[in-house]
Amino acid sequence: MNARKDVLPEGTDSIVEDGAAKIADAASDIKAVATSKGQAATRKVADAAAGLRDQAADKARDLAHQGKERTANALDGVTKFVGNAAGTIDDTVGEQYGAYARRAADAIQGFSTTLRSKDVDDLLNDAREVIRKNPAIALGAAAAVGFVFARLIRAGASSPREEEAENAGAGTDAKA
Repeated sequence: MNARKDVLPEGTDSIVEDGAAKIADAASDIKAVATSKGQAATRKVADAAAGLRDQAADKARDLAHQGKERTANALDGVTKFVGNAAGTIDDTVGEQYGAYARRAADAIQGFSTTLRSKDVDDLLNDAREVIRKNPAIALGAAAAVGFVFARLIRAGASSPREEEAENAGAGTDAKA
């Protein structure tokens, strides 16, 4: 054994029999524990993500339902306005145009009733079907809606220079 001590690195007292095999077994055990813990952590993250996804979907459905109700109420208001205006249209333009206004009011009321009677998921499925059948119309409608939103945003957000000009103009008018 003395001959072996001469070959051993400094600080080593003896050679462990089957040392490489023991190290490989320990590494395998560590790998198994790490894999198990990693899989458990992955499951926890996946479960948490699924819970958040479900919460988001529920919140989106609630908001869509509220939006559907508000839209139906607004359409009812438009229906009343157009229906009331039909009498005035009869008197000023002619009964034929008043009849057009009444038909338009009936169509708007029918859309409002349909909107109220369908579930949000049914409405989404209907919209998907329309888009599949008429992609050009859907694209045109999306562009029109985008244009309207851009105009509304631009109209609502006046620049600081415009505000200064308005304030300066108001100040000079008050002095005069």
